[in-house]
Amino acid sequence: MEINLNDKNFLDEVEKFTDSLLKSKEDAKRLINIVVASKKEKEFRNLIFTSKYICGLIRVMKNAPAVPEVSSIDHVKKDLNENVNKAVDQLNEILAESNETEREHFNNTYTQLSAENLNNLQQLFSDLESVKKYLNYLKRIT
Repeated sequence: MEINLNDKNFLDEVEKFTDSLLKSKEDAKRLINIVVASKKEKEFRNLIFTSKYICGLIRVMKNAPAVPEVSSIDHVKKDLNENVNKAVDQLNEILAESNETEREHFNNTYTQLSAENLNNLQQLFSDLESVKKYLNYLKRIT
């Protein structure tokens, strides 16, 4: 199914669908503009899939003490670490053909190792998870 990432209301529709505001909406918008300009929709779909998976792993980690089925938190941590690295690589792949200002912004805000950037990255992944949920919904209704 093709989506219209050029639609200026796309992220508003995501917010409406999820009934929550996106935390990094402006950067999600910037990222979508880069995706459209560089024709990297496939890479974007891979990134939002990985983002949704990461958010699920984070929920498992937060709830692990209360869930007896989670016997190996170390395995979850390892999987989370591998997928965060994968998502950062996917993000960098999307940004590769963008201008230096955009690459620098995303690098300074998300991919440099710092506690603040990890928090920013988690918020971006959360927003991309919402995009994935919305796209899954659209796929089901068409």
